[in-house]
Amino acid sequence: MNNRPVYLAAGGTGGHIFPALAVAETLQNRGYSTHLFTDRRGAKLLSEASSLPARLHIIAAASPFQHGMTKCIFAVAKLAAGAATSMYHLLVRRPALIIGFGGYPSFAPLMIGRLLGIPILLHEQNAFLGRANHMLAKFANALALSWPRTKNLPKMCHAEVTGIPVRQAFFDAAQTRYCLAATAPVNLAVLGGSQGASILASLVPDAIAMLDPAMRRRLHLHQQARPEQIELLRHRYDVLGVTADVRSFYTDMPSLLGQSHLVICRAGASTLAELAAIGRPSLLLPLQNAMDDHQRMNALQMQDVGGGICLDETTLNAAVLSARLVQLLKTPRSLSKMAKSAQSLASPNAANLIVAIAENLMAAIPSKHGGASA
Repeated sequence: MNNRPVYLAAGGTGGHIFPALAVAETLQNRGYSTHLFTDRRGAKLLSEASSLPARLHIIAAASPFQHGMTKCIFAVAKLAAGAATSMYHLLVRRPALIIGFGGYPSFAPLMIGRLLGIPILLHEQNAFLGRANHMLAKFANALALSWPRTKNLPKMCHAEVTGIPVRQAFFDAAQTRYCLAATAPVNLAVLGGSQGASILASLVPDAIAMLDPAMRRRLHLHQQARPEQIELLRHRYDVLGVTADVRSFYTDMPSLLGQSHLVICRAGASTLAELAAIGRPSLLLPLQNAMDDHQRMNALQMQDVGGGICLDETTLNAAVLSARLVQLLKTPRSLSKMAKSAQSLASPNAANLIVAIAENLMAAIPSKHGGASA
């Protein structure tokens, strides 16, 4: 076990949390004690995990870029509280390095770490550098990117493309070969994520209702939905004669994606990385109000290699989605081609590359803190 821990800090959504867990897993395999800062959303997201490769520390955080003076003041107060908690942890445990994965919960720990002379490494998951990482980039010792054409980089910023780290379980699931016969059952996964399930709960069943009965009977649907939508969705699919498993959360996402023939989902960075790791075709519906339109930029990366189709929420309706489903399901060869193309975006060495950068920083820029504590 290495003497001094490595801290990771990530926003409370899956796009920030899951890459952080993949890196923490790799660090632990190399003998490092790891700790993770996130907010209550991140902690809730991780609450159903059977095991975590890092000790979890919940800190207060909020975006200061909100409408209304009261909300802004409240957000700044939460960031200050998060900074106080971070300082306590960093002073007591004296980490060798802090790795930030974006989102406002990462801001306070990284700024405090900078003040304490702890080396800082940033990783950006999206094709557009997020606001927290953009503010922190000029203080960081290194910046790792997921996409070669990432936009919004500060001037004179040196960055290295590593890809998006994904847990090994997703690459293991890629061993399930993609295969779909013309009349075989179709495993369709519909994933909304923490912010995007609502529109899919109405759009997808409306589109499936327009399919002919024979095609509907082929469907084996797994759909992520908000808790208040689950019973209504189950009833609708039952009436349509569609076999459906509707839940608010799937604990074994590698297995679910590995069994899927087509995925309808938002375009969060970690979702795309998981689709690439396993090699599954997708219909991508970028979240319209995603900050800086980063989900659309992510989706276009997948579309450009032929692994997915980017849809526009402003023009998409049930009839358009239904037509897309018919087109794809009637041509399984095109789905197989998309699955193979999606894998071209996979970065199986991303976590190792990030950890290599981290170890180089720890060797070249030792923290001002001495001693050892885990």
